[in-house]
Amino acid sequence: MNMLGQRFHNKKNNSNRNKNVIKNMAKRKIGFYYLHYRNGDEVFEVESGLVRLLQYINAQSNRAKKQDISDDRICFLDFFEYNEDACQLKMLFKSAKHSYRAPLLNRNTVEARENPKTMEEGEQVKTHLLIKFVNGDAIVFLETGRNVLTLKIITDYLNTFISIFNNAHRRDRIEGAFCFDMIPRDDFREVLDNMERVLCAEVFIDKQVLGSDALNFSERIEHVQDNIILEIKTERRETIKHTIYDIFSKLTGGPSVIRRIRVKGKTSDTNESIIDTSFINKKEYIDAQQNEDTGEYNTAYMFSQLELLSQDF
Repeated sequence: MNMLGQRFHNKKNNSNRNKNVIKNMAKRKIGFYYLHYRNGDEVFEVESGLVRLLQYINAQSNRAKKQDISDDRICFLDFFEYNEDACQLKMLFKSAKHSYRAPLLNRNTVEARENPKTMEEGEQVKTHLLIKFVNGDAIVFLETGRNVLTLKIITDYLNTFISIFNNAHRRDRIEGAFCFDMIPRDDFREVLDNMERVLCAEVFIDKQVLGSDALNFSERIEHVQDNIILEIKTERRETIKHTIYDIFSKLTGGPSVIRRIRVKGKTSDTNESIIDTSFINKKEYIDAQQNEDTGEYNTAYMFSQLELLSQDF
């Protein structure tokens, strides 16, 4: 077991020491995203760059890893675990809101008592994140909810550490920055309707089409991946929205060689958006174990559920 895996193992053991703690079952909502690593128009591989940066961050003390999100909120990377064979990466962030210590109110008696924490302290909040690397994509499965970190905060955190790393390593810099696209899980046609322009699309087609009468390229496809990708791009300042409508109708209208469609476009506020038919109707909530004493969610169980969810992708 590597050092990172051992650290995660130790944390799991620590969380399970008290066998008598009652754990309530709850539901946690999961957000789906694509993580990108870019320098201007140049696109880099996410996996190697992210692991390199996380190894640097992980080597720092918690105090050095801490960043201020706002005047009264902090966060830091608690640990990460990278499984190269499984093409996945787990991250646990912790955050807290400080500078507020009003008296505590009991929900049953409505009686107040003095808050024992100091102004520098705040309740710890955990944010669980799993990334799966599939065919060049970095798919993010992020725990969402009240008080947890957003992916915007997390990418800002990582990009700040790129600057810190580069200041310390002038001759071995990390170029580029991390950004992301949210993957909508609403009705595909509805999201497509709301796009101002569709810039490009990838259509995943059964490999059998290579030997079909339509193409007649080759019937020797035993070593070809199950799906081939047809990339469609728009002409300058134009849109291919109606083309995608037709392709989507073929996908949903009965037997078809089309297996999946991924579309990139711009919304009316000029933000980029990605929709992917493989995410429609996917599970959005996972089970979570909640500690009755603290209200915290069990980290080992959360990651086990995120792993199960990621197996569908």
